[in-house]
Amino acid sequence: MESSLAKQFLISRVIEEAELEHVSLSDIEKKMLHFTEVHPSLPDMYEVNEEFDRNYDSDEYESKIAGLLREARARDREQSPTQAQQGDDALAALKKEDHYILVMVAQAFGSSASGSRFRDFLLYVAIAVGIVLVLVVASILWSGH
Repeated sequence: MESSLAKQFLISRVIEEAELEHVSLSDIEKKMLHFTEVHPSLPDMYEVNEEFDRNYDSDEYESKIAGLLREARARDREQSPTQAQQGDDALAALKKEDHYILVMVAQAFGSSASGSRFRDFLLYVAIAVGIVLVLVVASILWSGH
């Protein structure tokens, strides 16, 4: 799934869940779901971000969005396996990039959102240990000749 479609899918799930749960989301809060520092996705994104920084508590916002993401995912898993799979695909597509919504994804789903980073870290450590062992063995063998 393309990252822009993936992000739009997750945003639509958050907004729909907010409506179902009667959770108020202002226009600024909805627009912040699009935020990324890499490239603005909305024409007024910088102004939206400035207003958000001035008038909103980011911890409170992130907690609210994480809760909506959790509930939307649970609802999808229960009611629509196809939509649940789309959600999983969307998360996988976005994890390759830097999007603000991933902060809330990590809060909502914990290890499933950050597990690949930890796995990657362990892989790098294992490779480094392997290289060091090869160098030590090679050094012992060469010094013996």
